[in-house]
Amino acid sequence: MRVVKHWTTIELPIPDWLNTWATGIPQTFPEINQRMALVIDLARTNVQHGGGPFAAAVFDQRTDELIAPGVNWVVPGKSSLLHAEVMALALAEQLLGSYELAGQGSFELVTSVEPCCQCLGVLLWSGVAALVCGAHSEDAQAIGFNEGPRSSNWETELRQNGIRVTREVMRPEAIEVLQSYSGEIYNSHLRARQNHSD
Repeated sequence: MRVVKHWTTIELPIPDWLNTWATGIPQTFPEINQRMALVIDLARTNVQHGGGPFAAAVFDQRTDELIAPGVNWVVPGKSSLLHAEVMALALAEQLLGSYELAGQGSFELVTSVEPCCQCLGVLLWSGVAALVCGAHSEDAQAIGFNEGPRSSNWETELRQNGIRVTREVMRPEAIEVLQSYSGEIYNSHLRARQNHSD
């Protein structure tokens, strides 16, 4: 007999520690290095709690206010969607009540590592005005992560779509978090497939 399932809602699992982490931090971050330092600290804390070595946050460009943080929770949350950028953007959209952030103001996504192929697509549709990156994708690949097929012109393509891109902000500090990671490297099936085709 076939069992019919009923789906009612999808919820993003937010790490319990994230709300505690958010208490006591400043409300605004006027300097780009302050925003990136916050994101790198978030990535480091996420590793300590069993998550991946990636973090992101959405900031209001008018007020420099932190709108929403995000961390890579793929392994603990058992979902390939739970990348840091996806979490930060989804939380910001929920908070602001819109799937398109551009209609709510001007927002910047700060991420500890350049976005993978999944996160590039998400941020393109989110309506952010700016992207700030720490480490390169190659830095994540150097520890075993597969960033997926990205256009070699991804930066130009984002700019052509009205998204300002700033790279290599505090890159050494972001790399340090990546290199400190000793947890699970997911997407191993992609690496195996890639190695088999070589």
